[in-house]
Amino acid sequence: MPEKVYIGENNMATFRCPQCDKSKTADVSRYRHIQTAVRVKLKCPCGHAYTVLLERRKHVRKNLNLPGHFYHNKSSQRGSMTVTDLSRSGLRLKLNFKCDVQVGDKLMLEFTLDDKQHSLVSKEVIVRSITDTNIGAEFTAKEHYDKLGSYLLFDFGS
Repeated sequence: MPEKVYIGENNMATFRCPQCDKSKTADVSRYRHIQTAVRVKLKCPCGHAYTVLLERRKHVRKNLNLPGHFYHNKSSQRGSMTVTDLSRSGLRLKLNFKCDVQVGDKLMLEFTLDDKQHSLVSKEVIVRSITDTNIGAEFTAKEHYDKLGSYLLFDFGS
């Protein structure tokens, strides 16, 4: 699988050759608004050819498998869930059953981190996408002053 390279706010991306570690920064603004995955083939001055995947997300996203519970205030439904990926701005979760949740609804989530303390996190999110029992959600709070904040800073290596 190709290495992910993040596009910065200035539409610049830094590419690093996996063979010789030489890096080059280039303007990638022409790829910024393409909706599908963008793979770029590069050739380093050392002669090595490689492919990278341009990532347009604002924040690094980590695949996880964190158990937890959700509560849907609107319908009073609650149940088990699993956080399947996480970033500073949001997460993706899988509910244990199909629930009457709509895009724009708010959910209260409680899940356990895989850090040394197995920290319990309680967060409110807004549902942004739904596919069957998979939900993409954005945190209502942009800053994380709890255990999640330190987890995202220190335990979140790629």
